[in-house]
Amino acid sequence: MRTTLDLPDDLFRKAKAEAALRGVPLKILFTNALRQELTTKKVHPKSSTLAKLPLIKTKRKDRFNISREQIDEVLNGPP
Repeated sequence: MRTTLDLPDDLFRKAKAEAALRGVPLKILFTNALRQELTTKKVHPKSSTLAKLPLIKTKRKDRFNISREQIDEVLNGPP
């Protein structure tokens, strides 16, 4: 499939030089880079900010209990 991309000049020059160094067409370099980007597992900001408490499991009976509201107050100050 054909498409048109607008790339910054410096990025295009670096990509063209890298393709030449590797001895591959620019199309192959872009295809491989995009394929790698799309198949690499990424941590999404939303999923990384949500944690289940307690973060460290313990068998002790005197464990510390804290609510989400208390955490928000510590991090952001009182409402």
